[in-house]
Amino acid sequence: MSDKINYDAGRIKIRPSRPSDKAVVLDFCKHTFGRWGDYMPEVWDQWINTKAGLFFVATMDDRPVGVGKITVHRPGELWLEGLRVDPKYRGHGIGRIIQDYTWKKAMSLKPRFIRYATGSYNKISQHLGKSKSMRITAEFDEYAGKLLPAKETVLVPAKPIECGEYLSFFNSDRQAKHWKGLYLDSWSAKTFDKQALDGLIKQKRVYGYYDQRGLAGGLVILQSKDKKFYNYCRAAALEAKTFKTVLKEGRKLGYLLGAKKTEMHLPKAPWFRSIVKGTGWKKAMPIWMVILEWAREQ
Repeated sequence: MSDKINYDAGRIKIRPSRPSDKAVVLDFCKHTFGRWGDYMPEVWDQWINTKAGLFFVATMDDRPVGVGKITVHRPGELWLEGLRVDPKYRGHGIGRIIQDYTWKKAMSLKPRFIRYATGSYNKISQHLGKSKSMRITAEFDEYAGKLLPAKETVLVPAKPIECGEYLSFFNSDRQAKHWKGLYLDSWSAKTFDKQALDGLIKQKRVYGYYDQRGLAGGLVILQSKDKKFYNYCRAAALEAKTFKTVLKEGRKLGYLLGAKKTEMHLPKAPWFRSIVKGTGWKKAMPIWMVILEWAREQ
């Protein structure tokens, strides 16, 4: 017998999230991604306190049955995330109600870009995005790699004065087209431009590999607040052999930075799937990340 609950859609209301909603929301988010659970417990407190965007719940009789989030990465660049519906209430259009509300609020902010990520398996989420004139703009595979104990690495941190050189290098990489002008922050995609790169360099998140030709490889990393988890979110090199070197050295870099776990995102393209062989990195999941985007016409 189904445990889903029938309801009158007219009873669904949307309001800002409250600290008191936490237990209910985290309870119905326990199995969002199957055996992987959900990242909601890790971000709830941050989201409930953030001023950059909107975090809201869909309620029935003031009990949360769904949740959604609009994050402002920077003015004009919005990221939609956290859309969840209690499994007991799925199949009745609540996801659509949340999506419509989210879209109306997002458009009121006069964005240049609206983006979100979903899994390759989630055709419903992809359909919802496409119904808002969004399109699939990029796809990324996730890789896991074991840290490589080492006393040093050939990768060196980029300097702020080198921002222009690094930006030109990343954008001129032969595989740059697959990144679609983005870099990854876990399951969040952000615009990769001079402003972003300058900030990443100042945070010591950009490393370069040099040989007799000069700058020959680059790697962008992000870390968790406790500095135990690292995500390698953009990489480039002059050719395949150097790209492999950068990926191998990345395993040493993570070790030297004190990471306990590291992962990497690369575009879903044959070249990248072949290039990781022999570098100590392996595809982490059978699914992949799908990025949907709406861009204002210039």
